[in-house]
Amino acid sequence: MFPTLGHLINYLFGLSINFPMPTYGFVLVMAFVTSGIILNYALKRQERQGLLLSHAGKELISGPINYYDILVSAVFYFIIGFKIIGIIVDYDIFAKDINSYIFSMQGSIFAGIILALMGSGYGYWQAKKNYSSELIYEDKDIMPHELTMNIVMIAMLSGIIGAKFFDILENFSRFMKDPMDAIFSAGGFTFYGGLVAGFFSVWYYIRKKNIPSLTLMDAGAPAILGAYAVGRMACMLSGDGCWGIPNPEPKPEWLAMIPNWLWAFDFPHNVINEGSKIMSCSGDYCHQLDVPVFPTPIYESILSSIFFLIVWFMQNKVKTAGVAFFTAIMLNGFARFFIEKIRVNNLYEIGTAHITQAEIISSSLVIIGILGIIILLKLKKK
Repeated sequence: MFPTLGHLINYLFGLSINFPMPTYGFVLVMAFVTSGIILNYALKRQERQGLLLSHAGKELISGPINYYDILVSAVFYFIIGFKIIGIIVDYDIFAKDINSYIFSMQGSIFAGIILALMGSGYGYWQAKKNYSSELIYEDKDIMPHELTMNIVMIAMLSGIIGAKFFDILENFSRFMKDPMDAIFSAGGFTFYGGLVAGFFSVWYYIRKKNIPSLTLMDAGAPAILGAYAVGRMACMLSGDGCWGIPNPEPKPEWLAMIPNWLWAFDFPHNVINEGSKIMSCSGDYCHQLDVPVFPTPIYESILSSIFFLIVWFMQNKVKTAGVAFFTAIMLNGFARFFIEKIRVNNLYEIGTAHITQAEIISSSLVIIGILGIIILLKLKKK
């Protein structure tokens, strides 16, 4: 496993560098980048097909100097300079505990002040160049794909908050033991929490922009599946504990063509140091599982990639708005529900039944997906 990007780079290129950025966090960022690329392309495709049209907007051309914005800009640049230059100067301290350094008061005050002066000075110069005594706006036609960055940022911020919140609910005893670690740790995110929070935040935003909800949801469907395929690799590459149940059984003959690690894997050098110590290893991440488990993150990543292709190409065939989106969540919910059967998770007792949070949500998504498709197709006929 590769707890940090340094471990991954060293493995791929045979180097020996100390680069402590968590692999989990980096891959999650790449998941959002992936979603942005797919969404942008999907929106442009819908615009070419005439399914999405431009909407009227206004662009600020000039106005009075906004000193509040300049102050906020100065604070932002100070923090960037304070931490980034501080990391370079105190790299050994930073590399020992990246989270502690980022949330500490350590950094370079001098670099922060210099960057704050440069950033605020540039902001003032720009404001002075575009100065007028009154706010002057220019009418502009805005195409939906131009809002891709806004949509992704809203989905990312609300998704991270939702994913953390659902993880805290699922592991409340761990949260009570160490609230700060549970909130600010690099791991510990629940996908469905991010999906729910991100969906409603983006839905509210596009409603404000008067963009057809169902059509944009169709564009977002492959983006969600693509992001999920990449995001599950964060768990696989780092070994953050989101793996399957023990699988000590030998690989069946009919699966002889697949690598052994796809059947059962012991997650060596996992980021949470779960299992027994690896005798020949020294450093922070030197544990591997005592009994190999099902590597469920890679299963979900493969399935989500397949679902992405299905939804992407079905949009050329199915013209009913919203069907692609409900198909996507139905497929995802269906796969996740059955993967939960071989995945380590917290169980809730409902009467005599034992069920996980993901099983509750995934089964709900299957039902919502099926009902959504049926209702939309019936409305289309009418």
